[in-house]
Amino acid sequence: MSWDPFRDNLVASGHVTKAALCGLDGSVWTQSPGMDLKQTEVATLVSGLTDSSVLSAGGIHLGGQKYIYLRSDDTQIQGRKGDGGCSIAKANTCLVIAIYGEGVHPGNCRSAVEKMRDYLMGQNY
Repeated sequence: MSWDPFRDNLVASGHVTKAALCGLDGSVWTQSPGMDLKQTEVATLVSGLTDSSVLSAGGIHLGGQKYIYLRSDDTQIQGRKGDGGCSIAKANTCLVIAIYGEGVHPGNCRSAVEKMRDYLMGQNY
């Protein structure tokens, strides 16, 4: 199965600059060109969902870029970098990861990510 259409759908929302879908094991299923996510970065995000001190101490790292950790719970993580940021949501078997740039309201990015997460959960992902 190609995950690229799901990634492209997030970017097409206009609220996401780059997107990725990754397994909870750290594997990268798809990512926007130039995103360059590492398996270790994804694994840290998964750990951070149950222990936020991992993220609050070291920040959020996506493709070698550091984002300031803002908040999280067991299903989502929010971060900021300059005038942009990131939104991450956990489905049953994967993470939906989105980066947004200047001019995008963080809540709109988060809504797009949560909508994709909810769809994937409905499909047993």
